Amino acid sequence: MLSVSYAKIHFNEENTPVSEQFDDVYFSNQDGLAETDYVFLQGNQLWQRWLSHKYTHFVIAETGFGTGLNFFAVTALFRQFRAQHPNAVLKRLFMLSFEKYPLKPTSLAQAHRAYPQFSELSERLQYYWPLPIKGCQRIHFAETTLDLWFGDVAENLPQLGDYMHEKVDAWFLDGFAPSKNPDMWNENLYRQIYRFTKPNGTFATFSAASAVRKGLESAGFAVTKRKGFGKKRECLNGQKINSTPNELFLPWYLPQPARMEKQDVAIIGGGIASLCTAIALLKRGANITLYCEDEQLALNASGNKQGAFYPQLSDDNELTMRFYIHAFAYGRQLLNWATEQGVEFEHEFCGVALCGYDEKNANKLAKIAQLDLPAELFEMLNADQLSKKVGLPLHCGGGFIARGAWLAPRQFVQNTFALLEKYGAKIKTSQSITALLQTQNGWQLRNVQNEQINHEVVVLANGYKITDFTQTKKLPLYPIRGQVSQIPTSENLLKLKSVLCYDGYLTPVDQAKASHCIGASHVRDNTDRHFSAQEQRDNQQKLQRNIAEPWTEDVNTSDNLARIGVRCSVRDLAPMVGNVPNFIQQQEDYHNLFNLRRRRQSIKNADNFPNLFLIAALGSRGLTSAPLSGEMLGSLIYGEPMPLGEALIHNLAANRAWIRKWLKGSEVK
Repeated sequence: MLSVSYAKIHFNEENTPVSEQFDDVYFSNQDGLAETDYVFLQGNQLWQRWLSHKYTHFVIAETGFGTGLNFFAVTALFRQFRAQHPNAVLKRLFMLSFEKYPLKPTSLAQAHRAYPQFSELSERLQYYWPLPIKGCQRIHFAETTLDLWFGDVAENLPQLGDYMHEKVDAWFLDGFAPSKNPDMWNENLYRQIYRFTKPNGTFATFSAASAVRKGLESAGFAVTKRKGFGKKRECLNGQKINSTPNELFLPWYLPQPARMEKQDVAIIGGGIASLCTAIALLKRGANITLYCEDEQLALNASGNKQGAFYPQLSDDNELTMRFYIHAFAYGRQLLNWATEQGVEFEHEFCGVALCGYDEKNANKLAKIAQLDLPAELFEMLNADQLSKKVGLPLHCGGGFIARGAWLAPRQFVQNTFALLEKYGAKIKTSQSITALLQTQNGWQLRNVQNEQINHEVVVLANGYKITDFTQTKKLPLYPIRGQVSQIPTSENLLKLKSVLCYDGYLTPVDQAKASHCIGASHVRDNTDRHFSAQEQRDNQQKLQRNIAEPWTEDVNTSDNLARIGVRCSVRDLAPMVGNVPNFIQQQEDYHNLFNLRRRRQSIKNADNFPNLFLIAALGSRGLTSAPLSGEMLGSLIYGEPMPLGEALIHNLAANRAWIRKWLKGSEVK
């Protein structure tokens, strides 16, 4: 199951929320906010530590998000700190909060009424409150980033993975009392907490139970008793004194941050992948220079007039599907951010219909329905129900994604980049980068004019041309030509209310009420960008064959209006995001990986090209996958918590195809 259960609660006479699963209050009846301040903020000595913090970000992890009161309190405190100390090294706060039973939005809103001073934070949290899906879901609050991990902490906490070894500065050990929630408070939890805590990192908890104290001491913490809050006699806090060896479980996938002094980053490419990476990096203070080989941005795969925004739901690969579900939620947040910033682009949150147009696809959609996803994400409908959503008659049922949309990709990319230029991004068009040379301080870029340009960090986001470099030529990527047809509207087609997906897609009419897009062709290993009359006819015939309804006869591609783009893809259809792997060195280190593991011999960490990263293989789902991929890459480059669990991060690793073969004892050519 991919979803989680909502909390069952009621509010007592003091209007304090009470869990029916655990028969315990969410916070003190006496004064929940004062309890948070005393137990967690003072218990971890946050203000004093922020004053002397030597890094740009600080990480707090929490067991039990509950109503979010701890999050509100620490965010408010951090804003006070930033206002009083604007020149402090510390700029950003991360909070990783684990919650097994999230509140329903209505209960969340009721609980927040008691704290009107947090109304701004509350409104944003409620607006972006995630659907009850397992895993990590990231929400931004200016200087503070909240990662909500829904599901059992015993499953989710290990998903911080090798990458987060000794990266957490402080812990709020909240959740319900050990006597009420014994499944959470156990030896495994304490060991995991210790593993992820920085040397000199701290914890604080309201509990003073002897089993908790002994468990934390046994894990390695120095534990101190202090006076409890209110009627509680005692509570605990403590510190990790010693560093622990980083015993990696999967060293061949270890993500490795950049080493930077000037925060100088070059991005090669000019589409949606480049844009989303640039946004993530600029928000972190990077100095961005973009190199685009075309005379304008978004002229290749990101240049269509209309594109669909929805998650790739498939029963083929659960990890990839989970990534797309999280990417879809995060992408909606980015689109809203752009709108809030005044970026103009055509779009409509009209929903996306997935047609079960033949037996194979109907069975596939039926399997997705068995995952019991929230109705806002996927709802299985019969032919009549789906026809009402779409606005036109259909002969088949299918799935409906209510939060899906269409948008104008070229407008979005070009206009958002114009905004980023105002924030300091430098954009250089007609700049074809032909080679990369590693230097002592980063990378030297060479363009077609044989000019040499130096940067600390390089991000490759140039689509199917990503393998043109010596460092990337062994990556198993390939180009796919796609022709999207633009057709005039009609009296019938004007009735289309949602994006219609079959073995292709048809968009509702554009905002000018003039045209629709249908497509796209799919020609592997073809980089030709010239118009194809045959593909134009195929786009029309495919729709009329899959959706055999009279209204499809209005679809007419004879005007020969079309756009051709070349997408970048990979066999397993998951994006590639992260470090660029050094194939020659990894082949030497891992060609015998099967036997190294069997014999339990030492295995080296992944050898990657330092300060060289990529975002690739977005295929036909770049509008959905690029926002979260760019945020993940920005987090990795800066060594911050990433917005995905370890299993999903590994599923995006650029060396995954090689590793899968080496783990089986197979040869990689």
